[in-house]
Amino acid sequence: MSIKSLTFLAFVLVVFCIYYAVQKTDFQKLVLLTAGIICMVSMSSIAATGIVVILALCVYGIAIRIETLIKESRGTISRAVKGWLMLAIVLDIGLLLYFKFFKNTYLLLQNILAAKNIMLAELVVPIGLSYYTLALYGYLMDIYHKKYPAEKDFFLFLTYVTYFPAIIEGPVNLYKKVAPQFRERHFFDGQKVVMGLQRCLWGYFKKVVIADRIGILVMGILQEDTAVGPLLLYAMVLYSFQIYTDFSGGIDVIMGISEMLDIKLTENFKSPLISSSVTEYWARWHISLGEFMEKYIYYPIALNKNVMKFSKKISNKYLSKAFSSALASFIVFIVVGIWHGTGWNYVVYGLYQAVFVAGAVLLMPFYKKIKSMLHIDDKTLSWKIFTVFRTFSILVFGRILIKCADLQGVGIFLQKLFADINPHALFDGTIYQFGLDYKNVYLMYACILLVIVVDILHEKGVHFRELLMRQGIVFRYIVYYIAVFSIVVFGIYGAEFHSANFIYQAF
Repeated sequence: MSIKSLTFLAFVLVVFCIYYAVQKTDFQKLVLLTAGIICMVSMSSIAATGIVVILALCVYGIAIRIETLIKESRGTISRAVKGWLMLAIVLDIGLLLYFKFFKNTYLLLQNILAAKNIMLAELVVPIGLSYYTLALYGYLMDIYHKKYPAEKDFFLFLTYVTYFPAIIEGPVNLYKKVAPQFRERHFFDGQKVVMGLQRCLWGYFKKVVIADRIGILVMGILQEDTAVGPLLLYAMVLYSFQIYTDFSGGIDVIMGISEMLDIKLTENFKSPLISSSVTEYWARWHISLGEFMEKYIYYPIALNKNVMKFSKKISNKYLSKAFSSALASFIVFIVVGIWHGTGWNYVVYGLYQAVFVAGAVLLMPFYKKIKSMLHIDDKTLSWKIFTVFRTFSILVFGRILIKCADLQGVGIFLQKLFADINPHALFDGTIYQFGLDYKNVYLMYACILLVIVVDILHEKGVHFRELLMRQGIVFRYIVYYIAVFSIVVFGIYGAEFHSANFIYQAF
């Protein structure tokens, strides 16, 4: 069951009706828990779902044990507490690393043995593993640091872990922000339901009309062995828009469904296309992951006593202050790279991002001097446009590292990228040979422009959903019909009326 399928939409409708029909907190929690289990089973398997339930049970029990031991020792962190914490982390993060690093090895072993007529069972991979394992790690660390009491209601805890709209591609839902909402009784609110539906429509539009349309052209170009130079650069620019509309589109659907259910999740995007620096971009892109990294990796490193002690030994005053921040940024982005994938190209991708983020911290005085010498006013529109273009270009080249299968593939891609500088292929009709005719290409351009305009207006405080809700009912429904019509008519669909899988589902 894909979240883009008619089956899923019917499933959401059934869950929605039962959820508001029961009107009791415990029953509503049970509805969401049941929905989460059904989704996990249908999207992966019973065995994979069982792994998630067992992991949740272990973390739930160990967290209570840690809290009990801390209370018994009157707040002292004993060896036993550290031992239980380490066990829970090994189970949680170990499971994530096992599937991330062992999956390809297992598949290779499966193929080798199949050639010898020895069949291995299919590897069962729980859906959404990269998201709730991070959330569980955060929960464990918060219990360890006595930020809030350990959850005693296992069914509520399991509802939090398996919350069905968010199990595919996040966001990373931190316990303190999301779990308490499952204790509350939720009443039907017509305005929230309508606004949730609006967001779902926008998400589906971005996914099936824009992202999947771009994907056809990008795949066509990148799979063409003779494609070189500007044509490859064109494909990577489009890929940046594809991954944004794909990921943010999926999140919009998830957030829209949650809004209909009166469950508030962490926003994952804040107009990242208009970022003026790589640092700002990561504050606007995948915000829930950034929040997790900042809280549970960045600050524990930056504020570590040994790191701060070492930084004080640095003679340069500015570098002494900036060292811990730069070091933490480097480590964070290496982790972010590994989170995205298991090859060395993902490690290099993390380092690539870290160079710009940590470099901005370490070289800040130098940048200020350069801007002062050149009399640059960073508040002018021209400088803003330049910095946005610069940031986007840095990110486009960075995505080569995660689009290619490995570092060897990256090297080959870069050779082909700089093999030709003639942009003629972009204007002589060549691009219409890769799966989209000129009408679809110009529709794609128009949709990309629409997304950029919406992002800019959101940054200016203009929110279309709120604006639309203030209009008359006739106008609103005309907009809804146009949106549905656009998705159905202009959407790119594959077999069985399903569009391609979400890109970030693979992470």
